[in-house]
Amino acid sequence: MSSSSGRNTKWIILAVAIIIIVVLFAAYIAFIMPRIDKPKEVTLTGTVTTTGTGTNPEKITFKSMRDSKTYVAGVSGGGNPGTYSIVLPNGDSYKVSITWTFFGITGGTADAGTLNLDTSATSIERNWAG
Repeated sequence: MSSSSGRNTKWIILAVAIIIIVVLFAAYIAFIMPRIDKPKEVTLTGTVTTTGTGTNPEKITFKSMRDSKTYVAGVSGGGNPGTYSIVLPNGDSYKVSITWTFFGITGGTADAGTLNLDTSATSIERNWAG
């Protein structure tokens, strides 16, 4: 009886070990592997629109919510909307603001929202209004 019981115990230990290995491998695939494929930087492009007669976007600012670093892109096109392009560190959240002009004179800055940048793409397009 004891040899049969010993064999059953060995099978139970083997089954538990296999289950643990499968769970650890699944956790690796789900949590660690996706981070390996993510680029350190992402090129962000799009349009910037301002509201109000006579206003035009001048620049768009991304302020890191992690370390408070500021990244600024000029808005080109000379009109409303304009276009921008900027390279940002991936895996961070940014407060976004738009600086605008009023009939060619600096007018002010408007809050445009938050960008949660965590992607496996090397470039993405986002349009902003402020």
